[in-house]
Amino acid sequence: AGASGVVLPLFDAQLVLELVPKYQITKVCMVPAMIQMTLDQKGSETTDWSSLGHLVYGGAPIPQVLLERAWETIDCELVQIYGLTETGNTAVCLRAEDHRRPGLLSAAGRPYPGVELKIIEPGGDRVPAHTVGEVCLRSPANMVEYWRMPEATAETLRDGWVHTGDAGYVDDEGFLFICDRIKDMIISAGENIYPAEIESVLASYPGVGEAAVVGIPHERWGEQVLALIVKTEDEAGLGLRKRGLLAHCRGVLAAFKVPTLVTFRGPLPRTASGKIKKAELRAPYWEGRSRQVN
Repeated sequence: AGASGVVLPLFDAQLVLELVPKYQITKVCMVPAMIQMTLDQKGSETTDWSSLGHLVYGGAPIPQVLLERAWETIDCELVQIYGLTETGNTAVCLRAEDHRRPGLLSAAGRPYPGVELKIIEPGGDRVPAHTVGEVCLRSPANMVEYWRMPEATAETLRDGWVHTGDAGYVDDEGFLFICDRIKDMIISAGENIYPAEIESVLASYPGVGEAAVVGIPHERWGEQVLALIVKTEDEAGLGLRKRGLLAHCRGVLAAFKVPTLVTFRGPLPRTASGKIKKAELRAPYWEGRSRQVN
């Protein structure tokens, strides 16, 4: 394409603010945690973002409040991508023009040409539109196998379809909406609860810097919803209270989705790519149990 690339050895929000205007960068690709860190960096609002035409994001659920903040601060086109290494990377895209359509900011997008998408129930049958199930993708870009791991290959790749392990649904126009990782789903009193939805609501409350929701054991309900909250620097030690946070959730979420416990804590553990380590957060609460579901 005759284009130049600026590659960082390690993500550094301050470097992003310096290098975008220096090299007149036109496209940036980040996971939501990187966008959050960049916008929280001192000087983000006065940085010259004028060269940037597209901010491409993906890799994890993104709160709508963060999307709106990015739009307001950076003032460029937004593009979401969704896919796995197993699907040859990106397989689904929410185009810039789709971001301006009502109701689609929470969508992952529609499949690229040549990519097939289906949503299935545990038995393998397709489910109707607007019904949550496992997201499966098929295209010529799919992996051949996991190297020397036949059992793992057979679990993920079935009849040419990559079973993503993500829970989601499609609407009547074929737009894919991701609910969460299936393994992160909480089952409380027989209800399926997807943490990403609750995390997005929590993130929209003033003073919340980061939020993670996990399921922990409950003897009567099986699991209960725990919200782990990191306050913003400005809010630390000030007025953010559990009561106000839960009242905010009750105004938006169904009663069974509202966290029963809220804990304030330090920074959340993340992978090198910025994804929250949910297993690490859950581990202390499930210690000594033979399985991670109750």
